[in-house]
Amino acid sequence: MRSDPPADSRTTMFLSKFGIGNHQSHLDMDIFQHIIDSLGAVAADEKIGIGTCLFKLLMSLLLGSVIGFERQMRRRDAGLRTFTLICVGSTMAMLVSIWIPQNYPDFLNGDPGRIAAQVLTGIGFLGAGAIIQSKGGISGLTTAACIWLVSAVGLGVGAGLYLASAVTTALTLFVLCSLERFEKRFYLNGVNKVLSVRCSAAQPDTEHIARVVQQDGKLTIMSTSFEHNFDTGTCTVTYHVNVKPTFSQTTLCRQLSELDYVTGVKMVS
Repeated sequence: MRSDPPADSRTTMFLSKFGIGNHQSHLDMDIFQHIIDSLGAVAADEKIGIGTCLFKLLMSLLLGSVIGFERQMRRRDAGLRTFTLICVGSTMAMLVSIWIPQNYPDFLNGDPGRIAAQVLTGIGFLGAGAIIQSKGGISGLTTAACIWLVSAVGLGVGAGLYLASAVTTALTLFVLCSLERFEKRFYLNGVNKVLSVRCSAAQPDTEHIARVVQQDGKLTIMSTSFEHNFDTGTCTVTYHVNVKPTFSQTTLCRQLSELDYVTGVKMVS
């Protein structure tokens, strides 16, 4: 009766097909284990040295680029390069915060957390620049939140909180990718727009216009403003509305055109 060779023998036979002997495989495993141990020692070192700086900066580059890649894929103004630079810069600021008291113990007024705190404050201005307000609509809030968050990830890497930083990055990707599908499935991601209805009458039935606008449930009025032109005897009713993805602008225009006093409709983002 034929018996199969031992597992070690099968492994040796498999490696020998590629010109790798058993001794060579053990040597490679030893080198790999040595690299892992060295990286672990560098990561756990509380002293700020060259190896520690390089490891933390490279890790922050990786985590920042992951979030930046997701923003880049959605064609956002702040993309891969912006998020990577923010994360790496935040890590560097945290390294400086730790390095100063370690190398200048007699510096009595030194506060390791002061630089890190200023990073979050400064990032707030950068995030504000990503928020765009135009004609009643606001865009860029998610990107601004990601900018603030990725700076916190960079500070966490600089402080040695590798697991927390990696988990935060993973949770951020989950929120950006998975929750968007949830919003679309349950129609929670309405877009804010401005609807202007021009009327030939000086006193149109604004309540009736509002009922027509909201009758299909795909458009919700949040606020209303009224503009009256005394010279022409006309008026413009402006609605700030929340529009669902299934909304049809053609249907709304047809419904409003059936009103005798409506002369024009305009919707902008």
